[in-house]
Amino acid sequence: MNSSRAIKDLNHLLFTRVNLLAYFSQRIGLIALAASHAVAQQTEEVAPLQRQYFSQPHLGTIVQIAFYSNNKEFSQKLAGDCFRQVKKLDKIFSDYRPDSEVSQLCCKPAKVAHKISNDLFDVIAKAQEISITTNGAFDITLGHTTQNWRQSARQKKLLLNENTETSYKDLILYPNSRSILFRRPLKIDLGGIAKGYIADRLMMILSKVGIKQAAVIIGGEMIFTKAPPEKDGWTVGIERPSREMLGTISISNTALSTSGDSYQFFEEGNVRHAHLIDPSSGKPMSNRLNVTTLARSAMLADAWATALRISTQENALKLANETKGIEATFIPFEKRARFTTAFPKLKKLHQSASKQSPGN
Repeated sequence: MNSSRAIKDLNHLLFTRVNLLAYFSQRIGLIALAASHAVAQQTEEVAPLQRQYFSQPHLGTIVQIAFYSNNKEFSQKLAGDCFRQVKKLDKIFSDYRPDSEVSQLCCKPAKVAHKISNDLFDVIAKAQEISITTNGAFDITLGHTTQNWRQSARQKKLLLNENTETSYKDLILYPNSRSILFRRPLKIDLGGIAKGYIADRLMMILSKVGIKQAAVIIGGEMIFTKAPPEKDGWTVGIERPSREMLGTISISNTALSTSGDSYQFFEEGNVRHAHLIDPSSGKPMSNRLNVTTLARSAMLADAWATALRISTQENALKLANETKGIEATFIPFEKRARFTTAFPKLKKLHQSASKQSPGN
């Protein structure tokens, strides 16, 4: 009995020691894991994110991309992916290219439904939606008129336009088949919405790989995500028609677009003919006014800036205030600016600054 009990006591002691060893081994493993995690956190803190900036000429303007990453090689590859996407979408949307999808579409017979790419369908569908909301102030069927303006600008003389009787109502969409039908021959100009759509697509590329702090600027179309490190937002300048800065705003997780006549116009006599066409008359806008809009996407900001710029200022301000998700400022030449109720407060400048670079 004593021998048996001694064996049992020894087995119990060995079992206890094994359990204790297992316990301490587990604790040491947990401590080591915690230590390695702390080292990793410390390493991240030692290597802060760096601002990466890339730009290339595309779409008749400069495409700018800024984001934060501590991997330069990865950043360069990512920027390359973005610029390749710009080239791909330009071959779909550009009415300057005879081989683009939209140009080829306009050569096809009217009164017949034609299937189009998802990108082109999505942009035209959104354009039609905004045309309806703004009672035709935004209209992508003015392609013949805008081409006439370009020729007029080259000759510095407003030429007679014989293709003014077009309307967004002549364009029919079939969502189920992703097809489009023209009731009459039309020339589509997506200049007031396509750049915004492209900016949105570039931001999607950045977001999908985990970039959280980024800005994309294509001419006057801009989209921003989370604010840069240790900043409250991205600083953007708001410009007067005279190209002087009215002030700056700090924004994040939003898009911004400006429509005006500061850069695209020609003068004949004492009349300034902007590239913006009034669909109701088929004539270029001649009043000097900048409209800057804020929206959840660059495509919306782009199209709404054009629509509000075309509308009379009183109607535009009322419409912008009544439209959910749209904020705007209206800046007439040498007159007081007007704002929608929730437009961010401007910070006044003591000296001029460029709004075309993604500030931080």
